[in-house]
Amino acid sequence: MFTTLFAKIAAVVKWFSDLFVAIFASLWHILTDLGCWVLEQCLGVAFDAVSAIDPGPISGAIGAFDQLPAEMINILMLLGFGEAMGIIGAALLIRMGLQLIPFVRLGS
Repeated sequence: MFTTLFAKIAAVVKWFSDLFVAIFASLWHILTDLGCWVLEQCLGVAFDAVSAIDPGPISGAIGAFDQLPAEMINILMLLGFGEAMGIIGAALLIRMGLQLIPFVRLGS
């Protein structure tokens, strides 16, 4: 008689523990999905912002180098003008990226 009673109590305790594990797993999945949704929405806003930028003036400025004489372009490339512009562009992008992070705006 007691063996059957203890078996029923053990079955109920096991059912509650399985229920607790299932609830915890479901909440974990909900929270991770919520985090992914927030990240997806932020990236969607960033994509829309980047899509709104008109690259016309930038490509026009880059196209202005075609009007320079070949000798001048050769001297600029020998002096490392391309690498210098790449370094400056990367520095500006890093600075703009750091401006987006709160409490990093040190000295600017």
